[in-house]
Amino acid sequence: MAIGQGLLKMSEEFVVLESPILLKTMSSGVVGSGTGWHSTFVNRHVNKNYDCSDHRKEMAEYISDHGLDPGETVGMMTAVMLEDVCFKLYEEEGFSVFIVVTAGVGNAVDASKSAEYTYEKSPGTINTWVFVNGELTEEAFIQCIMTATEAKTKALHDLDIRDRSSGTIATGTSTDSILIAAAQQGEKLEYAGTITPLGQVVGKGVHECTVNAIQNSRNRAVK
Repeated sequence: MAIGQGLLKMSEEFVVLESPILLKTMSSGVVGSGTGWHSTFVNRHVNKNYDCSDHRKEMAEYISDHGLDPGETVGMMTAVMLEDVCFKLYEEEGFSVFIVVTAGVGNAVDASKSAEYTYEKSPGTINTWVFVNGELTEEAFIQCIMTATEAKTKALHDLDIRDRSSGTIATGTSTDSILIAAAQQGEKLEYAGTITPLGQVVGKGVHECTVNAIQNSRNRAVK
């Protein structure tokens, strides 16, 4: 079974995807960070004033309290309203990519200027999930992160999202997180640079989903 929308469950409290198989992962999640094998993926909504001395422990307890196994879970947090999520399955010959993005840009930052300013804590995080129905090499995992990040940054550029401190185009937010997860079944995908078949799909998909998620958030805010 391909990883896609049919495995995604959404509520005001969290977005969760439960895979029937363990997926090989590389992530910057609050739990399940680094590389590993996981079957559950959680993007949890928290209050914009959330503050915890041990957020990893608290997140693991939250996951466990909801009947999930923290050891098999990659978990992220966001103050973004989860109703603004954007997700889409991109199908190509021999493989497919399912992308899920939640995006808020209240604390948008230009990485090239951040050392010059002091930033106050404010809500806004771009959490990006990239699920690949295919087999990735270690190189492709890292290149997926690079390509996805470039596409996210281009989305902010196209929407003219600004770093409020520097006034320059933002490259992301200060708390962005990313997940790459692969089924490790099917077609072997050696590379994920921007002109490879996989990279082209990841770049297009992350850009589209990031733009749409930000626009969803903006549209809800003005209602």
